[in-house]
Amino acid sequence: MKCELIIERDGEPIYRGKTKSFLKNFGSVLAGMLKNTGAGDAAKYASVTNTAGASANAIVEDYVTYTGWSFGPMTFNAGDNDDSYGIQVGSGSDPVSYNDYKLASKISHGTSTGQLDYETHSVVSSYSDTSSYIEISRSFINKTSSDVIVREVGLVARSWDTGRGVDTKFLVVRDVLPAPVKVKPLGSLTVRYRVSLSM
Repeated sequence: MKCELIIERDGEPIYRGKTKSFLKNFGSVLAGMLKNTGAGDAAKYASVTNTAGASANAIVEDYVTYTGWSFGPMTFNAGDNDDSYGIQVGSGSDPVSYNDYKLASKISHGTSTGQLDYETHSVVSSYSDTSSYIEISRSFINKTSSDVIVREVGLVARSWDTGRGVDTKFLVVRDVLPAPVKVKPLGSLTVRYRVSLSM
């Protein structure tokens, strides 16, 4: 299995490389999913650090819908203008740490100086007898009159359980780019994370 980070600026590819930056939060949730027995509430959660830096629960049981309840263990496809989870971009250049729980300096959604307009996500997948992949992508548009510099990108998961009042957002991947990327006024940036398997 490999995970690639792909970046395009104004529709032109400018970077493609392997991401090596899966974080502690991802490991905690994956371990919880693998060892979940479904026996009791304790088996339904994994401990993570949310994007506010606080200890929180993430759902690790199978997706189930009860009457009036809904679950989502790890989702990434935040809607248009929602910068609270999914793919995020930032201006920070601090080295990646296994314990990172947020971007060093997230660029917020908006049209003011230093901000980018966060678009909706696109999720595509392909499966065959010898290989498969799933790719999540998001575009960002500079609707300001000044350049915006992107130095880091990340993937924030959302885990929720309406029945138990859980709604947790936590960083699972963070990458510092090999070189800063300038997004000019009216320019766009597209970030893709692709996870692939092959024989």
